[in-house]
Amino acid sequence: MHEFAAMAARATRLASGAASSDDGSQCLLLALSHDELDVIVDGLADPLQPVVAVSLSSTCKGLRTPLETALGKLAQRYHRVLGFCKRLGMSCAELSDSEDLEFEGGQSDLTESDMATLGMLLPKWLPTLRRLGLEGFQFGDVGMRALCAGLGPGAAPSLYHLNLAGNKFGPAGAEALAAALHRGAFPKLDVLDLSDDPIGNQGAAGLAPPLRTRLLLRELYLLGCLIGDEGVASLVANLGKDDFKALEVLYLYRNDMTNAGCATLIAAVKNGAMPNLKPGELAVENNNNASDEALLAVVEALDARWNAREGNSGVV
Repeated sequence: MHEFAAMAARATRLASGAASSDDGSQCLLLALSHDELDVIVDGLADPLQPVVAVSLSSTCKGLRTPLETALGKLAQRYHRVLGFCKRLGMSCAELSDSEDLEFEGGQSDLTESDMATLGMLLPKWLPTLRRLGLEGFQFGDVGMRALCAGLGPGAAPSLYHLNLAGNKFGPAGAEALAAALHRGAFPKLDVLDLSDDPIGNQGAAGLAPPLRTRLLLRELYLLGCLIGDEGVASLVANLGKDDFKALEVLYLYRNDMTNAGCATLIAAVKNGAMPNLKPGELAVENNNNASDEALLAVVEALDARWNAREGNSGVV
């Protein structure tokens, strides 16, 4: 806590030098209730840049007592963030200004606590973050719950690309992500990659409702997720006219789909679902429980629809 204490001491000295007296009679903030002060500090208490809130508390002596609890919480969060940044090999300032964060397991050891710290930052302290890649850390269901627990409406307001592949979370982790999406997190989500996360049919069923209605979602990667016919049906059966409306890419290969799942996909395509899905981008190869003929029929159904729409006679 030494660095935070030093920051507070510097802010206090600066505030003292700027005023001729510690008399708080002219500090208009003292007219506010403790609850009102807490609201103001909460809005300023950026754990990546805590000096703003610390400086506010040092403007006059009368603010120190009512803000003591809030500043204590800020200090704890700041030191959590310092440890997180250290594991990522970057400074707090670099993290605060980041547009792209792409990491792979092996570069650092991200723990449940780190995921909770990232989940704390995403709602409002990383406003410019556009791409987040956390591939192969294998933090599992526990890590996903920690990441998603605090994500509410508008969390990660600029994020469009989210890669959580290879983190070995199952249905529970998928449901934690689904709950965050239901609450309105990641409002601009455009690309989602959950490859090699064994979410299974249960996880696909949990994610289907919030993903179907994402009007900006263009690419969905569910490779090797242990999804069978039931999960495929959860995703694409009985789609509404606006469900997956923008979807251009859907990768489902290396799953547990059988010929029945292929039939579900073909029916969805023939019924006009996923209207922007591109030829070659409905990937279903290596579903070992489906015949080669059934898998080829899925591809051919999409190609035929596209050719008919474009007025082509050849295969794309």
